[in-house]
Amino acid sequence: IDTLLYSSQDIDECNIENGGCKQTCHNTAGSYSCVCDMGFTLDLHDNCIDINECDTSNGGCDQSCHNTFGSYYCTCNNSYSLNADYHTCDDIDECVYGTHGCNQNCTNTNGSYLCYCMTGYHLMDNQKTCTDTNECLLSNGGCSQLCTNTIGSYQCNCRNGYQLSDNEIDCDDINECINGTHLCEHNCYNTNGSYVCDCEPGYQLSNGLTCSDINECDTNNGGCTQVCVNQVGSYYCQCNNGYTLDDDTHGCSGYRLGNNNKTCDDINECSEGLSSCNQLCINTIGSYDCDCYAGFDLKSDNKTCLDINECTGDNRGCSDSCTNTIGSYYCSCNSGYSLNSDKHNCTGMFSYY
Repeated sequence: IDTLLYSSQDIDECNIENGGCKQTCHNTAGSYSCVCDMGFTLDLHDNCIDINECDTSNGGCDQSCHNTFGSYYCTCNNSYSLNADYHTCDDIDECVYGTHGCNQNCTNTNGSYLCYCMTGYHLMDNQKTCTDTNECLLSNGGCSQLCTNTIGSYQCNCRNGYQLSDNEIDCDDINECINGTHLCEHNCYNTNGSYVCDCEPGYQLSNGLTCSDINECDTNNGGCTQVCVNQVGSYYCQCNNGYTLDDDTHGCSGYRLGNNNKTCDDINECSEGLSSCNQLCINTIGSYDCDCYAGFDLKSDNKTCLDINECTGDNRGCSDSCTNTIGSYYCSCNSGYSLNSDKHNCTGMFSYY
């Protein structure tokens, strides 16, 4: 029997219409296989369908994954930038790059930024622009008196008569009398926030500052019994010829030349109204003495009379109550008693039934 020898040669199916493959055909010994390009997968009907890489671990993207036909790509949210690996995202520091739009200060945050203002300013509703804060509207800025707002700050001030203390908040009184800033002509007395002026004896305040002479002679002749002479800041009394000024420097007493132009006649100061007595005047040769009514004592000036309080000491003999009056006194009795005819002792009043 003749042995028939057969030789076989592989047919490359891929050469004929790509083996019917949609994308890539790989010939194999006695067969072939279809494969798909990257980004595609073979279905049961040898079709290549797109792979959605974003469905698996977000395609490896840090933030957003976008599928495309046969591929995909990653993107980053606002304020982030895509790195060279095309997958990971880094925060953009808007404060460094100057893209923040803050009016004053910028601080970076993860994925964004915040604007903030310097002391004395506050952020407006747009969260970017800074406007001046009027510190004086809140508790007067802490100032004890006056508060003045300035751009970005404020300052405390004081009313006239005060100066700002070292803490620049409180106000201290200025003593104008000590530092010499007052306008008083004579005497200065400091007050809280101001000062008042006063004058030396013999002067009166005319406009609150300057002092003018008081003419003491215009009021009761200055107390002089005869002649009153005014001078700046004071006055003095004089007597007519034949009279001598008393030791009190106001009254006049002495002698006058008689009708014969030889003898001296005593002046009766009491009858001529030349004395300075408060109550009683007793003429003496060449002078006069003062005395007081009962119930008064003569003061040390030997002119003025002072009421005696008879009720001091022994109660002036009143058995119950003593009441002082000007120049006198009277006794009274407690309830249930009546004053005797001696006006001092009290007798009980009895009721008979």
